[in-house]
This record gives sequence, structure tokens and C-alpha cells, in this order.
Amino acid sequence: MVAKTDVEAGGVREEIPHDHLFIVTGLSSSNLEKLSQEIIPETSGPGPAEFETAIEATGYGWFNVWLMLCTLPAFWCAVSVTSATSYIFTQAQCQMGLRLVDMGTLNAMTYGGMIVSAVIWGFLSDTLGRRKIIVWGLIGTGIIEVISAFSQNFTMLLIMRFSSGFLFNGSFAVLVSYLAELHRTQLRARVILLTSLFFTIANTTLPLLAWALLTREWHFKPFGDVFVIHAWNLFLLATAIVPLFTGLAFLCLPESPKFLMSRGRNEEAMVIFKRIYALNTGKSPESYPITKLVEEKSEQQGQGLEALKAGMEQMLPLFRAPHLLYLVLICGAHVGCMFGSNTLRLWYPQLAAMIGTEESGSLCAAISPTASREVEEACQPIATDMLTYLQSAIVGAGSVLTYTIGGAVINRCGKKLVAGMCCVLSAVVIALMPLLGTTPAAVVWLLTAALALTSLAGASLSSITVDLFPTSLRVMAMSIFLMMGRVGTVTGTVTFPALIAYGCLPPFFTIAGVLAVCGCACFFVPNTTLKKLE
Repeated sequence: MVAKTDVEAGGVREEIPHDHLFIVTGLSSSNLEKLSQEIIPETSGPGPAEFETAIEATGYGWFNVWLMLCTLPAFWCAVSVTSATSYIFTQAQCQMGLRLVDMGTLNAMTYGGMIVSAVIWGFLSDTLGRRKIIVWGLIGTGIIEVISAFSQNFTMLLIMRFSSGFLFNGSFAVLVSYLAELHRTQLRARVILLTSLFFTIANTTLPLLAWALLTREWHFKPFGDVFVIHAWNLFLLATAIVPLFTGLAFLCLPESPKFLMSRGRNEEAMVIFKRIYALNTGKSPESYPITKLVEEKSEQQGQGLEALKAGMEQMLPLFRAPHLLYLVLICGAHVGCMFGSNTLRLWYPQLAAMIGTEESGSLCAAISPTASREVEEACQPIATDMLTYLQSAIVGAGSVLTYTIGGAVINRCGKKLVAGMCCVLSAVVIALMPLLGTTPAAVVWLLTAALALTSLAGASLSSITVDLFPTSLRVMAMSIFLMMGRVGTVTGTVTFPALIAYGCLPPFFTIAGVLAVCGCACFFVPNTTLKKLE
């Protein structure tokens, strides 16, 4: 059904919620064809057009295709920046003398950089714009990742992982709002949610890249024994190239017109609307049907210290009622969700390799001898093969079915109900892992189900966050939301190896308990179904 314009509907229109990120809605080629044929308004009406009317008039075409092509490697970077180090431990643990605690620290350090920079990037993007942050954040991340790839000791790798997380956090948090602000309401729920496939592709292809490189016995010594390049260095270098080229690709994309309108820069926003319209329709920019935009802000954004002062004043409403209560509630739920999801995701490559070395192939048998391995004088690298990384790929790809089902029911049941139920179900599955994970296959399927459910819960919470806050606060709110999720990740990745020392049950029961509490908290989060962007 073609949605009516504001003029045609007399101010009443049926909205499709713009759920965020990782929920697939089952968008087929026939759906896309129908969307591309939706009627574009021929007139903006007697008065100035609002953002939703203006972006709707641009249609859907080559601009949106290019935007999605640029988004794919950006989501791949989100996975590689946070997860690449978890794949190198099987080799690097002996070459760098890493203990389980060191591995947990390396996994957590990237998120530590993201936590420190969350408020900074949120302020800068809500003050200076979306595109600049995305471009320079990705390029800066790529440079740091290249340096990280040539790390020769634990300290250097630790510093580089922190720096990489610090820079990448800005570009990824801004990307969420940027995508939402470049699609009209009828497409937002479907096209933005289609990016969940990109996240799944990244989780599937990264372990395959690890298999292609990390199973090789490569040791290059260009400068003698002082500087050695191992296979894991080449793996990190391969992942570092992606953010560099992604940042360059985003140079070809415009600033968010919604952001420009919120700053009173309507003339610049109109130029971008016309450019998108011309790319999508093949018509002249002058034939764009909108002639005037609503003045969302009468004054231009200042520069220098004036911009800093204005930005601080702009942030204050986020920490006042009613926004503060919503922020605390949704961030608290996200902490628990990421505590469970990312802890298991980051530790699974190491656990899979350990399970493969045990004759029984059970989860608890692989974990119990860990302490004795660490005290051995001669370190023996954990042997890995294609099956080890294939299992990780299966875990990464397993979310597709859950996302599809979730996308079909989320509009009917509500986002907070989906988030709460997914957390509770995931808690049950994780609690059963040490009891039912008696074979490698059982561990893979249990973990796949648990991660798929927690990812869907996190996606629902992210969607609610995008919907709850207005444009001037959206990126700041999303930055804080992501920061708190990363606090949960850091806590989980550091405590997981410590809990292993007490046996097989404590780490999994702890994660299950946290997720259960998180699930209960989700039911108190506001439901934003059918709420359009402010």
C-alpha cells in the first residue's frame, strides 16, 4: 500500500516503525521492486515541507543502493575491530606469552576505548555533523589497525586495541543515526533493518578469513629476530584495510539533511535533497517538487567555543526528565544484554579450539584443565583446522533465522516484549550449555541459539533508543547506550576467565542470571512501535 503524503492524509498517516540495525524483516526482491515503484509526491503542498515529506519526495534508487554498498563494509569493520583479536589467541598466546587473563584484557581493551570516547563522539556528531565523524573515524581506525597488525608484544597490541576502539566508536554510533536520517518512513523499517544481514555476513566471513590465514605456518623476518611477522599479523593487516577504504567511500556521500535542518541550514539541506532526487530518479535537480523546508531552527550553529557552548546546552535535555529516566532504564537493560552476548561471542573462538583438543569434545572437559595448561613451562599452541573456524562461521550465521522471525513478529508484539522474551530464553539456553554441551555440535547449536536471541534483544533495544530521542539528542543518546553496552562487555570478558577458575558452571550460570534480570528490565522500557523520528 502506498503511503499518503501529509497533505493527502490531513495529518493522519499509518507509520511503519524504523526498527534499528540487526533485525531482518524478510525483505525479498519482490518487496524491493514494490518499494521502488512507490509513488513520489508531485507537490510539497501549500506550505513548507517537513523532513519526512522532503525525504519521501527523493524516491528510492541509485543513491540508496550506493549508501547500502558503503554500509556493508562499515558493519564488517564493526565486527573485525571488536572481534579480530579473539581469533589470534591460538597462535599469539605462545608467541606473546598470553594467559587467559591477558586474552580477556585484550578483548576488553577495544571496548574500553569505546567507553572512554562515547560522550566525546556523541557531542561532536550532534554539533559538527554526521558525515565528518564517519569519514575521519573510519580512516583513523584503519591507520591504527595497520599499526596494530605489526605489534610485536603484548603492551603494543594492548595500546593499539584501545586506540582503535576509541576512534571507531564515533563512526559506528553516528552511522546508526545517519542511516535512519537518509530514508523516508516507508523504507526506514525495511531498508535500515536490511543492514542486519551485513552484520551477519561479517560474523560469517571473519572466521573464514581467519581460517585462510591463521592455519598457515608463516613466519617472516625482514629485519632478523627483532621484527617477526607471523600469520596472525597478516590476519590483522587484512582486516585493517577495510576501514581505510570504507572511510574513503563515505567521502562520496552527503551530510544528513535531517541534521542540517535541525541546525537551520535549510539551503544546504535542499541541495542534498535535490542531489538524492536526481540520482534516484534520473531527472533534473530543478524538477524536485519541494520548494521550501520547514524552519526547525532559526539560528545557525556557531563556530569554535560558541559551538562548544551551544553543544553543551543542547546536551542538557538528555539528562533531564523525561529523557533521563528512559536513558537509565534502557542503558541498564543493554548492559546485561551485552554482558551475555559479547562475552560468549568473543570467547567462543578460543573455547572452540580448546574443545577440539579434548577427546570427549565436551564444554566442561575443555574448560577444566585450563589452569594446568597455564603452568606448563613449554607452551604448546592450540592446533586449529577448518572445522574450528567453520563452527565460528555457523555461530555467526545462525542469527539469520532468528532475525527473520523477529522481524515478522516485532511489529505485532512490540519491541520491548521481543527484547524481554529473547533475554529470558537466552538465559535458559546458556544455563543449559554446561549440562547439554557434551559434544562440539551440541555446543555450537546451543551457543548459536543463545547469541541469536541476545542479538535480537540488543537490536530491539537499539531500535527503541533511536525512536525515543529527537535528532538533536539521538547520536548522544546512542553513544551512551552503546557505551553502557560495552561496559557490560568489558565486565564479562574480564570476569569470564576468572570464573572459569571456580569450575564449569559458575561462568555460564552467572551470565544466565544477568540475562534473566535484563529480560525483566526490558518489560519496563517504553514501547515505540509506530513512532516516527522527531
